[in-house]
Amino acid sequence: MATDKPTPPEGFEEFESSTNDGETETVDLDPGEVLSGVVLDLTEGENDNGPWYRLKIKDESRGLVKYFAKDQAKRAAAEGRIEVGEPIWIAMDTEEESFERRDGETVTYNPTKVAFPGGN
Repeated sequence: MATDKPTPPEGFEEFESSTNDGETETVDLDPGEVLSGVVLDLTEGENDNGPWYRLKIKDESRGLVKYFAKDQAKRAAAEGRIEVGEPIWIAMDTEEESFERRDGETVTYNPTKVAFPGGN
């Protein structure tokens, strides 16, 4: 049913943006930091370094943030495991791991972990 001037039902509050999407903070996790919340958007692309995935997450403590997926989170995105509208948990481990590159240089990094509800 259409009306001349639709209004939200009782108990609803109209959305008024205080920021535009270009101002949404992009986070980069440090060792021990966690992102936990609902995935609102998943954008993917490719550059000279290969595929990339950017998540927009409504984090429980930070609010709305963007996060470029790394390590296990990137693999989960590539395999189609991350779904918009679903909860996600992402954390950077505090223990370093290392590997040797083809050129012989040793690279040390903190792995990024990802988990989903239900133990899947």
